[in-house]
Amino acid sequence: MRITRSRHTFTRCRMAERDRYRDAAEDMASHIGEKVMSVLRHPDNQARIQSVLDPVINHIIQRVFPYILLSAILFLILFVLTVGTFWLVMRSNRVPMAVGGAAAISSLVL
Repeated sequence: MRITRSRHTFTRCRMAERDRYRDAAEDMASHIGEKVMSVLRHPDNQARIQSVLDPVINHIIQRVFPYILLSAILFLILFVLTVGTFWLVMRSNRVPMAVGGAAAISSLVL
């Protein structure tokens, strides 16, 4: 005689196992995180980390700074060109309202 389980019972068992493993993994991750944070909170460890990271960060900043400067200069040039183009368009479309200002405004909208 064969004992068979229904499909739903099997699925519920698998889901219960999955939930149990997920809970265990979350507990382990939170425990490891707490241990790491307690180690990192010690002043001597913070000093070691800072002594390693300071030269690395300074080197990265020295290598990246020219690109940041170049991007800022190009952005400034682009902004000046955009404002200049806007000023030229506004100046060239100056038409007195009595002569045909409504037509000039409608041409800007279309």
